[in-house]
Amino acid sequence: MSNITTKDFIIETANQLFLEKGYQNVTVIDICEACKISKTTFYYHLKSKEDIILHFYDSVTHNISQYLLTILTKDNYWDQLLICFESLVKEASKFGTDFLSQMMISNLKEDYGSYDFRSELTDIAVMIIKKGQASGQIRNKNDALELYKASAYIFLGHEVTWCIKKGKFDWSKEIRTALENIYDVIPELRKQ
Repeated sequence: MSNITTKDFIIETANQLFLEKGYQNVTVIDICEACKISKTTFYYHLKSKEDIILHFYDSVTHNISQYLLTILTKDNYWDQLLICFESLVKEASKFGTDFLSQMMISNLKEDYGSYDFRSELTDIAVMIIKKGQASGQIRNKNDALELYKASAYIFLGHEVTWCIKKGKFDWSKEIRTALENIYDVIPELRKQ
């Protein structure tokens, strides 16, 4: 725990438990036992189990940096942008529909900022979109930030659908098709 805060350690440990057992099957006591902490320590750092999922996209967005090297090895900007979105789908879907549904329910009750734009990812995506537009790979010449916002909301809509369908929805395929249309990607870069 020396390199990370106690709160981050609790969140990371809880997320691992959520991956292994599912969100609904993990209790605060399970988290405390796995972290070797008391409930008092848990509640000192977090309000509830729900508090952990409210900041889920903070960690996912931060973890996207692991994909940056892959992004930079791609020959075209469209593939770079797709890696940003596909890595978000991959990371989020690992946690399952119960976890993501609970995060949505919590944010519907009160806006905890879970779905706010993260500048870390926004800046990367906007830069890639601008380069894609300049190269002609992305033919939609509208403002890059506005295009990114539109695609982020498309992402959220597909995430909701994936949860409603209990994972029986090809989130990756559907988001790719939607993005190809939003960005008006040149035909040779579209997936057949």
